[in-house]
Amino acid sequence: MNYIGNFLKRKDAQLYLTLIFLIIVIYTLRNFIGVILLTTIFSYLAIKPSLFFKKQFKVPYLLAVILMYVFGLGLFISAITYAAPLLVEQLKVIPNMISKAIVDHPYLNKNIDKLINQAIHSSEIVSNSKNVLITGLREAGHVGTGFTHVVLAIFLSFVYSTSHNRLLKFGHEFLKSPYREFFKNIYYLARKFVLILGKIIETQLLICSINTLLMAIGLSLLKMPSLLLLTIIIFIFGLVPVAGVLISIIPLGLIAFASGGLIRVAEVIVLVVVIHLFESYFLHPRLMAGRTDLPVFVAFITLIIMSELLGGWGLIVGLPIVSFFLDILGVHSSEKKKKMPKTVKKNDQ
Repeated sequence: MNYIGNFLKRKDAQLYLTLIFLIIVIYTLRNFIGVILLTTIFSYLAIKPSLFFKKQFKVPYLLAVILMYVFGLGLFISAITYAAPLLVEQLKVIPNMISKAIVDHPYLNKNIDKLINQAIHSSEIVSNSKNVLITGLREAGHVGTGFTHVVLAIFLSFVYSTSHNRLLKFGHEFLKSPYREFFKNIYYLARKFVLILGKIIETQLLICSINTLLMAIGLSLLKMPSLLLLTIIIFIFGLVPVAGVLISIIPLGLIAFASGGLIRVAEVIVLVVVIHLFESYFLHPRLMAGRTDLPVFVAFITLIIMSELLGGWGLIVGLPIVSFFLDILGVHSSEKKKKMPKTVKKNDQ
């Protein structure tokens, strides 16, 4: 009993027990994890530039936050209003390009006809098609739910960002309670995870934006059709660390083959490889300086496992989660020479 009592009094044991408690709470709230993560990401991306804006232009923090959200939402609405008609027109062109590519390649044309005839006379394929249709309808419902979560997360992040200072004061009151050690550990763990998540998301957004711009320039030089559609695809897949580049090759390759055959596919693959090498050996090392980083192999394994455990979210938060646990275990530190937050130390004195 004395051994157990002494073990529970240890600082590291209390920290790990608090971490287990938080994991249980998060698992209980797993149905809301999407809203929680989106709110955290949006809040981080809003608060940091708002504080910079306040410092540089000497404006009230509340005004800086409001301007940030107005600018962000205005830019998004303007982009949708401008891009939607062009996107629809470019989507209409793709089926015609694919059918033309099939007609121009007799081997493909012959095999496509053979596959269609097999599909018509195969009850198994018909049954699978029904399953695909049902799955597609279910996923369409998930898209609507995801859109609702995004809107709710934007609203919650706005409320949190505008009342950030007040919430910090409210949170510090818990550090003065009789259970201050427990709340200190919660504050420490939550702060560390948010910083790691924010740094990776922030850096990935910057890398993704630069890669998208370079890819758009390269694709325009190759005279690829549906440039706006391809740019959007590249940007969306670019938000997925490491694996996003490989995933984006599939739609790029299909459209390249439909518009210019195997030669254009080869040109697109060479372009993707060059941009990826530029990212790996120049952008990533420079922009990740002072941030949490993982070897490429570990990143791939993390994304595969986390995508199985958490679905689509695993591709976004998988690396921050692994980096967080490596940090807690002392394997890989994201905050050099910082063991506990200054605010916690002050309250502990």
